[in-house]
Amino acid sequence: MEFTPERWAELIERYPPGTPVSGVVIACKVFGVFVQVSALPDVTALLELIHFRLVELEPKQRIRYPVDYPPVGSQIDARVLAWSLNPHDVRLTQLSHLNWC
Repeated sequence: MEFTPERWAELIERYPPGTPVSGVVIACKVFGVFVQVSALPDVTALLELIHFRLVELEPKQRIRYPVDYPPVGSQIDARVLAWSLNPHDVRLTQLSHLNWC
């Protein structure tokens, strides 16, 4: 779906960084997983491997592809990390130690 700048700005305001979200993993790539966010059905978000919960739970473990990745079809919980200013990209995190403003 294409978003107008106005609609994208509304989503950014409604779901600011730090907002908890859940969704389903729809694709698994070496750099992370793409998530169809339940509250934002028209937005596909990226959860990069550096933001996987495993980084926090087992900091010395090397994340292996695809064994340590959430599988396609699995439900995950995360938070909005950041939105791009152009209507096309939202990033997620599962880490709890980030500061939010």
